[in-house]
Amino acid sequence: MGVSRSPLKPGYETPRVEPRSLARHRCPCGAEKVTDKSIPEQSFLAMRVLQRSAVDIVRLVKAVEEVGPRNLSLISRLTGIPTETVRYNVRVRLPRLGFKFRPVVDEGKLGLVKYFIRFTLHDDFKDFHRAILDALARTAYLTYYATLMPHDGYMALASVPVEFEKEYGELFEELIDAGIIASCELYPLDEVWKTSTDIRGFDIISRKWGFSYSAVDGGSEYRSIRLSRPDCEEPEVDKIDLLVIKELQKDPLQPFTKMARNVHVHSSVLNYHYKEHVVARKLIPRYILTWSNKTSFSEGDHIGLMLMCREVDEETLAGMNRALRSIPFFSFEGLSEESALYIVISTIPSSWLLRVLKLVREETGLADINMFFIDEVMRYTIPYELYSDEMGWLFNREKVFEALGAD
Repeated sequence: MGVSRSPLKPGYETPRVEPRSLARHRCPCGAEKVTDKSIPEQSFLAMRVLQRSAVDIVRLVKAVEEVGPRNLSLISRLTGIPTETVRYNVRVRLPRLGFKFRPVVDEGKLGLVKYFIRFTLHDDFKDFHRAILDALARTAYLTYYATLMPHDGYMALASVPVEFEKEYGELFEELIDAGIIASCELYPLDEVWKTSTDIRGFDIISRKWGFSYSAVDGGSEYRSIRLSRPDCEEPEVDKIDLLVIKELQKDPLQPFTKMARNVHVHSSVLNYHYKEHVVARKLIPRYILTWSNKTSFSEGDHIGLMLMCREVDEETLAGMNRALRSIPFFSFEGLSEESALYIVISTIPSSWLLRVLKLVREETGLADINMFFIDEVMRYTIPYELYSDEMGWLFNREKVFEALGAD
């Protein structure tokens, strides 16, 4: 139907750092400008140091998103921040605050299409959902799943080889016939957007997040990267490339010596494939910043949220884009053009829920939005085990049923 969202640049140009329009905050990361002369000079200087630190963190994050967290000396040159300060912030300070950098894999260059799957299991298999979904991750290209509340069901993302799309749909029909899956919706995503966490919305002093009560103009595109489905079946990848990508997904900061022990390939070989293939071919075009706090999720302070919008058009997509600018957290968006289906997966503080939904309604005019809360989540790395240098991507439905114990 020709629906598409306004293209976002595959990379980004580091913008001029400006304060985000956040409630109760006037400077990046919550460091307020102090002009009260009654404040002691020592406290004033300490506050100025915190302001400078907040601005430095913003610059550092932008640079890491562009070049990755491994080359600390390059990040130092790009930002003017001393290398040891960069090292401390990337390896110690930001992780302690709950922030992590994750690679964005351009799966289209690997010959993979992202699929969104919503399904339910038959009652006899609900108690075994973890084992079933783990088996699908090992044999059927599943890379993510979540249990949905309050509805009874699951959602999943899969990275499917373009040459096996027809067979993949047939697999889920067979799983329904076998009585394992009760119902299923399967959508190939023509466009995917991944949006990095905006650290300007985080107060590094109070460790709290700020929310913009209205959509703001500009300032969000640099956070997002747009990924499209592959236009050919020949992937620009080999097995060692996939092993490197898999290890970077597990820990982008690990040295090649540790990576070599994990995958049983010499570190010099891994380093070559990283520089000449993964970096040079832009298999990982950029990194995104994510944030999580296990305590806040277990105590209900933050919630996972999924929105499904049907019959979307250009105006709806533009409105959603404006609304997402006000939410500083990582988000995943997907668009299925044939089905006119649009999904958003994100995390927000539970106290923001009504404000976010009101903002989405105001910006899109949509009344028909299916909302789900995300409970249990599992992520998997790229399906490297299903690739052979001799045969390319592999797919065997019989092995899927063997893994499920339903052969």
